[in-house]
This record gives sequence, structure tokens and C-alpha cells, in this order.
Amino acid sequence: MTLHLPPWRAWAALLALAGLAAACGGVDSGGTGQTVQATTSVGRVSGFGSVIVNGVRFDDSSASVSDDDGTPRSRADLRLGMVVQVQGDLRGNSGTGVASHIQFGPEIAGPVEQVDTANSRLRVLGQAVQVDADTLYAGYPNGLADIQASQLVQVHGFYDSSTGAYTATRLERQDTLAAYALRGRISALAEGSKTFSLGGASIDYGSVAPNNLPRLANGLAVRVSLATAMVSGRWVALSVHSSQRNLPDTEEAELEGYVGAYASPASFQVGGVPVDASGPGVSVRHGVLADLANGVRVEVEGQMRAGVLVASQLDFKRGGQQEFELHGAIESVNAAGRTLVLRGVTVTWDDDTSFSSGTPAALVVGAPLEVKGTPAGGVLILAKSIKFER
Repeated sequence: MTLHLPPWRAWAALLALAGLAAACGGVDSGGTGQTVQATTSVGRVSGFGSVIVNGVRFDDSSASVSDDDGTPRSRADLRLGMVVQVQGDLRGNSGTGVASHIQFGPEIAGPVEQVDTANSRLRVLGQAVQVDADTLYAGYPNGLADIQASQLVQVHGFYDSSTGAYTATRLERQDTLAAYALRGRISALAEGSKTFSLGGASIDYGSVAPNNLPRLANGLAVRVSLATAMVSGRWVALSVHSSQRNLPDTEEAELEGYVGAYASPASFQVGGVPVDASGPGVSVRHGVLADLANGVRVEVEGQMRAGVLVASQLDFKRGGQQEFELHGAIESVNAAGRTLVLRGVTVTWDDDTSFSSGTPAALVVGAPLEVKGTPAGGVLILAKSIKFER
């Protein structure tokens, strides 16, 4: 039997269906039928063409970009290895999205105090900084071996609250710095002397107006801007801001960082964000839930609900496993040296590199490529695959 509705009821039914579709996430403007879901993604930049974070390729052509102080910046300021926070939309399960805003900033910016090449570690502004096979270097052609005490450096990376050390994802040499910068958790707070410690750095916050301070407490995550000269053995704070990440509730969220405050799979933190990975059907990669512990680096995907990241996927991250991906036209090529420049990044290839839709002979300036590879000494990307894009 065919049911015939009066015209007004037919329109009401259509409107109800449209409302249901919108409530379920809607479809993208291209009419492909893919759901569009708001997302927040925190992780290292692992590729360009557009910007790639946590495996998602975000179209950043219309995104606003700012630093931690809210100062507008250019997309050209983004670099491989920087840790960023992306707000935007995901396009279904396509691995693509559209970024509306990207925020970035170093964990530390200041003078190198000590370099321990034997243990792949350095000390910057009183903080222990570890490097690994995935750390990228800018301004240091030979990586860690080139870094010397008294040089100025920006450190991008992840903080491990269980050790009080940072793992650098990018180390970038600086000729000058107008001010130093540091993130960390307050300890040894002394309100009488208006001082606190961040790692091995003693901070004097007495020159910051009280109404410009967050509610200070031991354990609070803060970001401080510092004058470049110490006074009586302390760094003088120019500003103090809370740096606790408070991710908005969204249907999709991704976060990379170190596990801290671990109590159980249902209660731990990543980068200070509460996480619950105890739900049924959580997908685990490169490990098992029993591997969760303080100091373990993970990437978590799920939904933000009332300030908690409810995990649907948990990926254990280990040094030497990071892949970088570049899309764009070749800017220069040295066929004899087996190197090329793509998106400002030097790429090298060897006999194990796979080529598709072309051969090494077709590597000429202007040729559009997709390159996937891993760091080589932190200063080159060794291509695992090179694909000619048409």
C-alpha cells in the first residue's frame, strides 16, 4: 500500500529528516555524504600539503594561526616537529579535515646550559631535554653534536611529568630571543618571597601584577615569559599564564603525549588531560592496555565528554616509529647526491626507496610528489616511498 501524505505533512517529514541528519553530524559541502564532525587535535606536525597532525591531513588554507600569546602568525611559521593544537572539522573516515585555527609555541626558549651527547640529552633553562630518533633539528647540520652551551634554542616537544623531562620533537637554533619562555608545573611555591620553581629553574614572579596572575599552586601547569638576565640567581617573570589544556567537548579529539597520574585504564592523564580508556571496544595498537603506565608515550583518539577524553583508540608511540609525509612540487634536486627539497625540507632517497608513477629520472624541479619517510640524523627525511602526483 502506498501512503500519500498531505503536502504540509510531507514538508514536515522532510524537515524532520534534515534535522536528524544535522544532529548526526550532517554532510560536507561537497555533497559526498561524509559526516562532518568538529575536532580538536594536539600533536606534532608530521607533514605538509596541507598540515598533517596525528595522521589527519588538515586543509589549512583558510585557517587562522597564532602563537601561545594569541599573536597572529603565518602558516609559513609552522614547521615539521612543532607541537600544535588544531581546531577544525573531520571529513568522515577519510583521514582529512579542515582546520579553522592552529596554535603553536615552544615548550622552552632559552640558553643551552649543558650537552650530554653520550646520553642524548641536554639542559636548557634548567630543564632536562631528551632527544630521540624522531627529533628534528634546525640550524644544527650535524644534530645534537653541533649544539653547544650558551647557544639559544627553541625546544618543541612533550613533557613527561613522571621524570620532569621533555622529549624534543624539534630543536631550533635562535640567533636572538627578546624574552625566554618556559612551560612546566609549579613546585616550591613561596608566596612570601613571590618565587616558585619550574624544574631546575627558580622563578621570581614579584614583578607581575597580582591581577595578571592565575591562582598559583604547586602542581599548576603554567607558561612563563622571562627576562633574559637572571637576578640574584633567579629568572624574572614578565608574565605568568596557566597552560593547562582544556579541550572543548567534541565528537572527535586526538591527543599525543606522556601518560601521567596513572591509576587505571579508566583514570589517567595525557599532557594533563584526563583520559578514560576502559570502555568496551577500545582499539589498542603497538601494545596492550596493561602497558599503560606513567611515562609511556601514547596517542589517544576518542570523544571529549565533560573534560574527559573517552578513548576509542590508543596507540603506543616509541622513538624511531615516526613517519613524516610531504606533498608538493620539487623546489630543487641534486640527482648525484640523491637529495631534493620539498616544502623547504631536504629529502634523501636510497636503493630501498620505492617509487610509484615515475622513476628517479623524473625527479626534476616542479614535479609534484608525495613523500613518506623517517628522520635521518634529525636533519633529513629518508624517503621510504616517493609517489609522483598528477
